[in-house]
Amino acid sequence: MPIDKGHDNRRSSLGFSIDMNKFQRDYVDVIPKTWNVVSVSMSDSQHDLCITKLQAGHSPFAIRLPLDRASSRDSDSEILSFQDGRSELLDIIKSANRTCHDARDMSQKEAKSVWWTEREELDERLKNLLTDIEKMWLGGFKGIFTQHHKRSDLLARFQKSFLNILDKYLPSRRQVRGRRTKATAQTPKINLDPRIMDLFIGIGDVTAPECDFEEDLTDLLYFVVDILQFHGERNAYDEIDFDSMVIETFDALHAYQAAAAKHYADAGADQGTHTILILDNALHAFPWESLPCMQGCSVSRVPSLAYLRQAILEQQPPPLPPPSPPQQVASSSSSSSSDEEEEDELSGSSTTSSRSRRSKPREGHYASINSGTYILNPSADLSNTATTFGGPLARSLPPAWRSVEGRAPTEAEFEAALRDGDLLLYFGHGSGAQYIRARTVRRLLPRCRAVALLMGCSSAALEYVGDAAFAAYGTARNYMLAGAPAVVGTLWDVTDRDIDRYAARLFEVWGLVAKGTFAEERERERMGTGKGKGKGKGGSKGAEKKGKRTGGDGNGNGNGNGNGNEEGQGQTSLVEAVAKARDACRLRYLTAAAVCVYGIPVYISK
Repeated sequence: MPIDKGHDNRRSSLGFSIDMNKFQRDYVDVIPKTWNVVSVSMSDSQHDLCITKLQAGHSPFAIRLPLDRASSRDSDSEILSFQDGRSELLDIIKSANRTCHDARDMSQKEAKSVWWTEREELDERLKNLLTDIEKMWLGGFKGIFTQHHKRSDLLARFQKSFLNILDKYLPSRRQVRGRRTKATAQTPKINLDPRIMDLFIGIGDVTAPECDFEEDLTDLLYFVVDILQFHGERNAYDEIDFDSMVIETFDALHAYQAAAAKHYADAGADQGTHTILILDNALHAFPWESLPCMQGCSVSRVPSLAYLRQAILEQQPPPLPPPSPPQQVASSSSSSSSDEEEEDELSGSSTTSSRSRRSKPREGHYASINSGTYILNPSADLSNTATTFGGPLARSLPPAWRSVEGRAPTEAEFEAALRDGDLLLYFGHGSGAQYIRARTVRRLLPRCRAVALLMGCSSAALEYVGDAAFAAYGTARNYMLAGAPAVVGTLWDVTDRDIDRYAARLFEVWGLVAKGTFAEERERERMGTGKGKGKGKGGSKGAEKKGKRTGGDGNGNGNGNGNGNEEGQGQTSLVEAVAKARDACRLRYLTAAAVCVYGIPVYISK
């Protein structure tokens, strides 16, 4: 029996190894090299956040973060439990939804002022909640989400400096007169996973004036000591001078980032870097994309790794460029190895890299601008939205586009828009689920071609069955199951004036329409014409305040438009455009943070 049992154990171990190799090959190595996949889940006890990062060519990197870990180091530290954080979020969403559809008489100046005060207070509450989530839940580990350049020589230099800091301050590695003591000589020296260095590098901009990363660095340093303890390198925590370690680690990081900035000054921003979130049922409602560490980054969601694999394998490639005339190139220019090319692409430090970025298409799905449908004001009660988009879209989009304006689409029309076109724009109440049944959408699999932009209330919100015991469901999930490459929607209710402003900026930044297409409408809005309604039953009668916009100039021309014409040539993905357009909103959190993307990066193909 013992022999048989041992044989079974060996077979089980071998089977697990084979399964892991298959998982790595089928689900991890298919991920484009410039993409990161981060799975985030809450433990059953709701006391720990479990995060796993997947990158092609690397084994999964998993960490488990106790939400109350700061209190173990300092009893005075603030703690945000999952229950408290979720309750605060749901209360904000409930109040946001209520004020969106407030039926008070907005013709009264005092009523309008009270309404705006409440909305702005909710915006501030949401901002503070997201700041607390990043600070208390993620702490020093927010670098696992961030997108940053990595240059191997500079990273090796930082790693050497960090190891010297460990040797200097850890009793297990301390030297006396340049020699290790007998006790330290007998202690095995543990090599740290290089991805732990990435956590330090991604902690934030330590070169910024008056930045404060003391708590974050302390969080990571305790993590490093914990790892060493687990692997047998024992240290008494009260014998470690963590304050000095924080100072020297900060200086090493500052040196790294200052050196990196010089190398990347002429290289521009990261090209095609993208983070994909896979969230468990308990975490869908949180606007992770608007955490301070992810603002401005290309971040989207997918329901599962299986969906992501399928989306990557089925993504529509860009059209082939016209053949260029032959050029004489020195033979040495093509002799570099693939590893060197990958290094150059990530570092952006050579002319070869700049040339490859211009010529090589970015990873993602390419949707033809010549194939699409827009459904505008189907309930015929959003006159401001109809005015904002009706004329500009009719003038700007190719003639092959189909439109449904001022009337409800038939289910057959909605189904055809999803099945036959590359793009679907929806401007109306909710997600449009009142015009097409969920089963009709799901049975399109795998023929749902359209990238869907659902600019209505709670169009991307997911519902739960059995207190999140079963998989969440909703319109965005139905589109994903049907094979849609991407779906843009909102996590809660929004007012039409602010979301219209957001959508107009989004279309221009993405390259769907030319920059300045909606300038006339923005000027009309700045002059105070028209009133806004909430998108949903019984919309509010309040108009958005005139002119003022975060990051803008009063005309809607804020800093989200980036490079203008270049972005209009399909160089900006839908996910990047969603991030950049947030600055167009009057309420940066209550409206802008509601928008999220399910799916993979999508580019406009012209």
